[in-house]
Amino acid sequence: MKKILTILIVSLSLSISERSFGQEEKEGSNHGVFFEFLGNGIFNSLNYDTRFTKKVDGFGGKVGFGYAPVDGGQYFSFPFMVNYLLGKNGHYFEVGAGANYMVADYRNGGGNIGSLEIAQWEGWSGNMSLGYRYQPVDGGFLFRAGITPMFIKDEFIPFWPQISIGYAF
Repeated sequence: MKKILTILIVSLSLSISERSFGQEEKEGSNHGVFFEFLGNGIFNSLNYDTRFTKKVDGFGGKVGFGYAPVDGGQYFSFPFMVNYLLGKNGHYFEVGAGANYMVADYRNGGGNIGSLEIAQWEGWSGNMSLGYRYQPVDGGFLFRAGITPMFIKDEFIPFWPQISIGYAF
């Protein structure tokens, strides 16, 4: 529970830090909400992304929540990432680094309805993001595609894909 609380505090801090820079004019749509298939949420996740300044490009961060039913159980993920957008006119190269807190709860029946074997797993993965982002300066349809190299326990997955669709505002 402490880990989930820590993730929520980091998420709120990222959101609040964007407002604390106090720039006078908004230079473009620097927020986005998107659904990510695969990516650092492993299976799928709903994410909020913001820039740390009023500009559309530059440094920012994202936080998300993922859920997937898997083999009679369930999987939850809490991805977060710091990223940088390089480009102009709505077309950007995105590079980022972050982590994902994962919780799995698998319930496999042992032949009797009343006897459930419960396997639980909690852990962290480290990841990066390399890819293309389409995010119009004035807001609207947001699209992301790329790869998410991942480190889970002693395993390295160099080419985990990601694709996202959402809305920039």
